[in-house]
Amino acid sequence: MCTGCGTNAFDAASPAWVQVSIDSAKMSALQTEFDGGHRVGLSDPVQVTSDFLEQDLALSGNKVADVQDKKQPNGQCDVTVSLQDGRTVQLVLVQPVRKDSTGIWCVQKYRFVTKQ
Repeated sequence: MCTGCGTNAFDAASPAWVQVSIDSAKMSALQTEFDGGHRVGLSDPVQVTSDFLEQDLALSGNKVADVQDKKQPNGQCDVTVSLQDGRTVQLVLVQPVRKDSTGIWCVQKYRFVTKQ
């Protein structure tokens, strides 16, 4: 959990968030790779979301219908992904190392929202 990050727009009515463990040493190493010109997609919340869906949740890109992202005043980024099967995945991304335009993003938590 990101201490001191505050709440975001998704937290209002929040069923079943799945917290993602953030390894500080790994994030620092990834930031260093990014700073060296590698792993440039880590600066894009939508790309980080796409990679997370495919690698961590095993949802391939052909199942995604729409992606929307919105930066929050607390520095987080809320991403909503609409899947072709009607489900929606909401994700909260944070910048664990550097909180500016040169910082990488990672998923802090996510949840599946089923349409009623």
